[in-house]
Amino acid sequence: MPELLADAVAGPGGREHWLCEGAPGIERAALMQGRSAEAVGALGAVASGSPHATRVGMGILRQGGTAADAAVAAALATMVADPPNASPAGRGHILWAPAGETPRAIDGATRAPAHLSEGVRRLPDRQALPLPGIVRALLRLHAEGGSLPLARVVAPARDLARDGFTVPRELAAVWAWRAPDLVDPDARAHYLPDGRPVPEGAVFRNPGLAGFLDRLISTGQDPFADPVFAGPFCERLAAKGGFWTVGDLRAAVPLVGETVELREKGWRLTSIGRQGWGHTLLRIVALVNSAVPGPILDIEIAHLLAILRAFEERPEELRSLKPKSDPLPWDALSARLAEGLPEGWADSAVLAAALDRARTPAPSDDRDTTHLSVVDADGMRVALTQSIGPHFGARVADPVTGILLAHSYRMAEDPVPGARDVTEQCPCLLDIGGACYALGGAGSERIPGAVAGVIRHLLNGSSLANALAAPRANWVGATARLHLDVPEGLETRLAEAGAEVSFTGRGPVDHLGIVQAVGRRADGTVMAAADPAYAGSADAA
Repeated sequence: MPELLADAVAGPGGREHWLCEGAPGIERAALMQGRSAEAVGALGAVASGSPHATRVGMGILRQGGTAADAAVAAALATMVADPPNASPAGRGHILWAPAGETPRAIDGATRAPAHLSEGVRRLPDRQALPLPGIVRALLRLHAEGGSLPLARVVAPARDLARDGFTVPRELAAVWAWRAPDLVDPDARAHYLPDGRPVPEGAVFRNPGLAGFLDRLISTGQDPFADPVFAGPFCERLAAKGGFWTVGDLRAAVPLVGETVELREKGWRLTSIGRQGWGHTLLRIVALVNSAVPGPILDIEIAHLLAILRAFEERPEELRSLKPKSDPLPWDALSARLAEGLPEGWADSAVLAAALDRARTPAPSDDRDTTHLSVVDADGMRVALTQSIGPHFGARVADPVTGILLAHSYRMAEDPVPGARDVTEQCPCLLDIGGACYALGGAGSERIPGAVAGVIRHLLNGSSLANALAAPRANWVGATARLHLDVPEGLETRLAEAGAEVSFTGRGPVDHLGIVQAVGRRADGTVMAAADPAYAGSADAA
């Protein structure tokens, strides 16, 4: 895959915008084309947010592993090679399906401990530390869909942590950007060697995490479920104000996830249900589909309007992700998938009214996630999204293992004992005629809109690479954030509706969602493409 190089240039108010190397600046005329090469093969394909994770996943496929084996290996490697976005103490949602079978979901959400301080209505971020869910979700995926021994699947991530990995440019940029937020002494000790962020090209090792993975290999179970490991871990966390107990950790098992489906003539889209934002993704796709075909500017407006309408219907409040006091019943939400955009939706007044209802304080922090997709020669597909909250999670690390703790927005705003976290994750599987795809994204509330945009282009016949590289428009709060090369006239249409507009390139800061996708054609050819906005890569063999 061609490397996307990015340079930071000062935008309004000193905020950085990330553009392709050689771009003259952030002037509207300086249009930038995204690049996303499509890897093609027959054995299998992997796309992820880390070149190291992609390499690990492909190695497992070459050893004869299934897509489930490769996804587990790549997900663990991501925990090592993308520490701002993944950790064994994090959360994840998995959607997978063997060829020709009904998709299955594994709910690896984080949740609040069973015992919190009485009378607490809010928690400081450093104490909003949920119980992990991702490792046992991966173990369930391996048990249900894997073929290789677990030790062989885990070993590459262990080796990566022990021997180290070379830090890509985009990851180094995020590391430097977030370094001031790492105030916990243990987080600084593990992730700011010599007091500085790890630069591009440096080799970063994490021997503590290698030890955790060694334990996973030797016991075959999540170390967090082992009292010998979990007891001391909980004691160390208690010293930082955490509420974990050994009993909580043993009970933190993944659930069978709910799925939702949208069927139209010639295609089917499946995502996760109430445990994530799969319904929101399907709602956006359905609304935009009701406006297709049409002029390109109208379709872009339909896309942005669909996001606002789908967000308005969410059972959770945006940003805090705590449940609304009067959410729409699930049956009512499901019924709305059959509804299209209202009559006259292209009029600027309709978008203006939706914006008025959506006005929220500007987000203070661009949060992130990471996604990987895998398909094998037999047609098994896996879409796997994981996160720890904002970059570097709660910015709190275990002093012994260096494991970063996830942050729970729900615990911070509404600390209910035992409550499971619902995030914006929406891994999905798309079937179009004889072709099938697995895809998902990163970028908090930008995820559904970004993934829906890629799906729109796939439904219109674009190749996987072109669908990922197409210019995007999305919302950040009530501001329309646009790629520099969106169709001419979109800014004017948005201004007529009273929308604030900002422009961005395709780098890791101020991005519009980071999508990773794989597919398989009817002839058995597999392909993969990685979003050019981050350090990820795609490979196939």
